[in-house]
Amino acid sequence: MNRFTIRILQRVALLILCHMSAYSYAQNKQIATQNAALTIDNQGVLTIQSKTNGEISVSTPIKKLWKLTLKNEKETNDFGVKNYDFEPSQEVEINQKVNEITLTYNQVKQGSRVVPVKAVFKIYVKNETFCFSASLSNTDKEWLLRELTYPIFTDIKTKNNLANVYLPSGLGQRFEDPASFGKKSFDYPSGRGTMQWFSINTFNAGLYIANHDASRSKKQFNVSYSNEAKSFNASVTFPIFKNDFDMPEVVVTIYQGKWHEAAKRYRSWYDSQFKLPEIPAWVKQESGWLLAILKQQNGYVMWKYHELDQLCDIAEKNGFKTIGLFGWANGGHDYLYPNYIPDDLLGGRPALKAAIERAHKRGFKIVVYANGTLIDAGTEYYRYEGNNTIALKEDKSAYTSSIRKYNSATPVVFTEASYSSKVWRKTMLDLALQAHELGADGILYDQVGVKQALLNFSKIQDHTLPQESGTKFRYLMMNEIRTTLKKLNPEFVVMTEGVNDGVFTDIDYFHGWGDGTYPDANAFPSLFKYTFPELVKTQRHSSPMLPRYHANFATVTGQRHEIETRWEADVNYLKNGKLPDENSYKDEAYFAPNPKSINEIPADVATKYLHDLIKFETENGEFFRTGKFIDEEGFTVTGQDIMAKGFQNGNRLGIVVWNQHNTEKRPFQIEISGFQLNESKEPESDNKEKALKPNSIRLLIYSKK
Repeated sequence: MNRFTIRILQRVALLILCHMSAYSYAQNKQIATQNAALTIDNQGVLTIQSKTNGEISVSTPIKKLWKLTLKNEKETNDFGVKNYDFEPSQEVEINQKVNEITLTYNQVKQGSRVVPVKAVFKIYVKNETFCFSASLSNTDKEWLLRELTYPIFTDIKTKNNLANVYLPSGLGQRFEDPASFGKKSFDYPSGRGTMQWFSINTFNAGLYIANHDASRSKKQFNVSYSNEAKSFNASVTFPIFKNDFDMPEVVVTIYQGKWHEAAKRYRSWYDSQFKLPEIPAWVKQESGWLLAILKQQNGYVMWKYHELDQLCDIAEKNGFKTIGLFGWANGGHDYLYPNYIPDDLLGGRPALKAAIERAHKRGFKIVVYANGTLIDAGTEYYRYEGNNTIALKEDKSAYTSSIRKYNSATPVVFTEASYSSKVWRKTMLDLALQAHELGADGILYDQVGVKQALLNFSKIQDHTLPQESGTKFRYLMMNEIRTTLKKLNPEFVVMTEGVNDGVFTDIDYFHGWGDGTYPDANAFPSLFKYTFPELVKTQRHSSPMLPRYHANFATVTGQRHEIETRWEADVNYLKNGKLPDENSYKDEAYFAPNPKSINEIPADVATKYLHDLIKFETENGEFFRTGKFIDEEGFTVTGQDIMAKGFQNGNRLGIVVWNQHNTEKRPFQIEISGFQLNESKEPESDNKEKALKPNSIRLLIYSKK
């Protein structure tokens, strides 16, 4: 063997030793809770294993544990932003102190690029969970810390490859087939990311992944399933946009039991940081509402102010005592925002105030609409205040969208408003003050509970970091509005469309939007409702007729009801009972009702069922109005096509059972311990049969033994 060969072999051996120094260790690092252990082995693989069973395991190599994105300031110009991803391919120092493991990197590398970022990743035990935190510091002015994805779990396995995944989109989703799950993500706070946690569950265990972040900052949760590897991948991504960053801790634990245990853990943390609002008694007793668009985007008038009397009649027939006035101002619905001026074409300000007062005398509550996020780009407000009020992209262009209500009409173009604009926040507060002056009982800010937190790169507004505009200042705006209006009238309500627990602390009543507010394959409204049983929220059904199936779905899942009048054909249906045909919504281009659904039954039959159902709920208000939603906790239900949910009030428990089959009766069985059955009720009759009629519900009332 010649000298040249020997030198080559020596260099190869040195490279191997260097690699081993980074990812191979003399002994494992391990921390543990009572139920699980987290280990980094001598090959640099992190695992989390349950001590009691092997139903769920987590594994990821530490060289894949995080990803850091840096923006290169020198290379960024008017033609584009230059971002680079850095992963932990370099040497790492790993230390352990009791129940804490620290991974320290003194620089980050990508190919020939070396950036002096000090990165310290900590993994520790807290409250019987494994917590992942990070602290980053960059001293190179050429680079900016842009975002961090951490932790990244590349291999989450479940026993027999069976699992349910619970995601907080809307009120909740449940996915029961990993093979068809694919790749999903949700942005918090938004209507698609309503809480900062999700859970992957087997029959007896679950994996809880959450961000216990009291600042309720912007983040994205990611979860996917690989059919090839038969495993899940999960991660959390945080925007940074500065050169020193302390990441709020991500909490991970394998727990025993059903998903309820994860919900309880999250709610316990939430209660340690926040207090839910005291809502008016009349909201707690709400049955739902009639949503009425008075004037459409194209200027078509469907209801004038004096016809609020007729709307009260219609609402009363269906069982409602609250009416939401949409399209009530000069621009109609989805036009001229944020200008909401009482419309002379509809009767003028005095007529509106008088109509609201007449509604009050009949015991009705009136809520008026305002969009909390959109600015019509054709308004003078946009022309003169747009620069102060809109959110900007990184290239300083506006975030834009458009809404076309009619195929025959030109779409209206909107820009996204910025919550960190003092001008915008004052505009929204002024609209609440106007609603109060008009005599309304509340105001709904559309989309405030729905829209994700946009990155706002405006340099003339109140935020310091682009991600703060849609988080910190959204919460500030809603708190300022609520605080101001409650001083004027404690019974005045602040509403929004959609829900997320970021805005929950300042909202009285939520209008339905998103997953779980209507029945579909993955709808699982129990996820949010069990975590926050105080929630008062309507279901969503954009139609003048609420089908029996949708009505029963809302009752069983603890939601309030709604019908909507949005189009000319809706008015004809509600006023005259005229059923729509295939041409009735031909020109309507924005979530028009399905005529086939409305034509399933006569108008008076649909109205009577909803009225009787709401009356039934009101008569049993100790469960449906003030009871605590407990999902199926504490009892089991068996029966084909049967759904059952519980509402507890003190020592009494109401279990609502629903036969979801549309044509056949279904028997069922409830197993419960510690309670005795007192009585059984149904909305339409006292059915003495054990089997439930098709698409019918029954309330079983129990008391503690």
